[in-house]
Amino acid sequence: MVRETGAAYLEAPVSGSKKPAEDGTLIFLAAGDEDLYKAVAGPLDVMGKARFYLGEVGNGANMKLVVNMLMGTLMSSLAESLALAEKSGLKQEDLLAVLGLGATSNPMTALKGPSMAQRKYPTAFPLKHQQKDIRLAIELGEQHKQPLPVASAANNLYLRARDQGQGDADFSAVLEAVLEAHK
Repeated sequence: MVRETGAAYLEAPVSGSKKPAEDGTLIFLAAGDEDLYKAVAGPLDVMGKARFYLGEVGNGANMKLVVNMLMGTLMSSLAESLALAEKSGLKQEDLLAVLGLGATSNPMTALKGPSMAQRKYPTAFPLKHQQKDIRLAIELGEQHKQPLPVASAANNLYLRARDQGQGDADFSAVLEAVLEAHK
C-alpha cells in the first residue's frame, strides 16, 4: 500500500533490547526498498552496531523471528540447566562459571544467568513477547513445512510461565515454569 502511493518502504526490526537500544548497539534487520536502505544507512549506523539488508519486505521480520526463536530456546535450556544443577546439589554460580569458560560461553548466559540464579528477572525483553515470537516462528515453520520440535517445547514452557503471572517479567523468568514443573 505504501508503494502504491509512490512512497518507499523499509521494514527494520531490530535484534537487541533495552540496553542495546540505549547503547546504540542494536542490529537492524532491514528489508524492502534497497535505495531507501542505502539512504538511511547513516542513521542506522548511529543507532546500531550492524545492519543487514535482507531483500523483500517480510524477510526482516522473518529473520527477527528466527533469531528470537533461538534466543528463547537457549534461555529455556539455561533455565533447565540451572534447575537441574540446583536439584542435584550443585551451586548455580559454579555452573555459570563453568559455562562461561567453555564452548557454551555466550553473552546471554553471562548477562542473564546471575540474576536467574537469584530468581530476579529485571525486564529487558518481556516474557510475553518472547512467547509470541516463538509462536510466530513455529507458524513460519509450519508455512514452510519445517518442523520445530525444540521451539515447540520451549513455547510450552513460556506459556506455563506466562500463565504463572510472569508475562511482564523478563523472558529469563521462564525459569519459574521449569522450577514449577520439577516440583
